[in-house]
Order: sequence, then C-alpha cells, then structure tokens
Amino acid sequence: MSAEHSTQTTGGVNWGLRHPGLIIKDGEKEVHEFTGMWPLKPGVDYDKFTKKLSTREYWIPPTMSFSEATTLLGLIRAARWFVGTSTEFGPTLYFVTQFDSSLQKYFDDFELNGKENLEAIWGQCIGCPTGPSATARDIVKYIVGGQIKTLAVYDAFPGLSNSQIEKQADWYAKTQKFQRAVAKGDGKLEDKVNAFLSELAKPFEHVRSGAAIDADAAKQPQFTDVAERLGVKRAA
Repeated sequence: MSAEHSTQTTGGVNWGLRHPGLIIKDGEKEVHEFTGMWPLKPGVDYDKFTKKLSTREYWIPPTMSFSEATTLLGLIRAARWFVGTSTEFGPTLYFVTQFDSSLQKYFDDFELNGKENLEAIWGQCIGCPTGPSATARDIVKYIVGGQIKTLAVYDAFPGLSNSQIEKQADWYAKTQKFQRAVAKGDGKLEDKVNAFLSELAKPFEHVRSGAAIDADAAKQPQFTDVAERLGVKRAA
C-alpha cells in the first residue's frame, strides 16, 4: 500500500480542476481527497450551517437527511467542515473529504446535492454565486476554485469501496441468519440452502450512515484561545 502524490491534472476541464492532491493506492483501487478553503462573509449565519447539516427538515428534499443523501451518492468515505482563520482571508471555511473514483466524478456527483443545499453552506462565502440566476453547477465551480493541497492522508481500507463494504456486511448478516437456521435442526436443509442462496442474490441495503454536527457553532464557531494555549503570539 502506498500514497502517491500525483503531478498530473485530471480530465475535469468542466470544473477547472488542478492538482488532484494525494492518492492512496492499493492495487487497482484508489482513494482520493479534496481539501478547500473559502473566505466567509461578515456576519455569517452559523445556525444556518448546522440546521442544514443536522436537521432533516432543512435538507432538500426533507425526506432524507444530509448523511443519508451523502450515502446515496456512493463515493464519499468521509467529509468534514470547520471554521478557522487564514492569512489569505481571515475567517475561513474549510472542507476536507475522501472519496472513491476521480475528482471529476466526485464533483459530477457533488452537483446532485442541489443548488439550495450547496448555497446554504458555500453561499455564506465571499464570491460564491447566489440568487435566482445561480445554478448548482456555478456553485460547484466556485467550490473547486478553493482547492488547496494536502500534506498527508490516511484511509483504513483503500482496497475496499463503500459498495464492497456494504455488500460484505450484508452477506455476513445473511450468513449468520442461515447458520442459526441450520443450527435449529428442523426442516429440510435443502430448503434452507436454497433460501440462503436466494437471499444472497438480493441487492444489499445501504449501511446506515452517520453525521455529527456541532449545534453550538452558532454561539462559538471556533476556539478563540489557541494562540494563548500554544504560548505563541497572534498574527498581526
């Protein structure tokens, strides 16, 4: 297993993608990452952030949550947002994500989150296209523009895609059920085997996803005493 730092650009001409960042390889399997930063508008509404990412009624459509919608995209392994400061922008939104497939495919799928959901987060950043004339594609292009390089990345199972992990979990559960049925010793073994094979042939259900949101971010968006705790001076 190795981590490769590719110097080639992707085929994502539609998104204006640049350096693809670090790529973790395990045989033919690859895990990619994207890290970005965007300047926040003055008086940013952190409560809007947290509601969009934590509460079903604020996600569009409200029939699913942010984590459920992300699971359905299939490629994403992990994602996190945080607010800090930077020498370029001052108050800054950061986003870090790991995913299967290429950057081009990732952002093709990212657009499927929809304009309203994307605008609720990145629409609070300076320069992000908003309003009736803006589209989800316009916002994703803006997101891509904030790409920065990553120093190091780790993934526990780069050789397994999300769908493979879900399929193996599904087969494990079905195998356990079959073993327990056989252990009872009743009925015909042949019928139990046929039922087991029939279950294995059925599509797997998505493993339940999860997301943890800091609901207090609206009151205290970030620790403000880090410089003091480190014993260093704040940047001018």
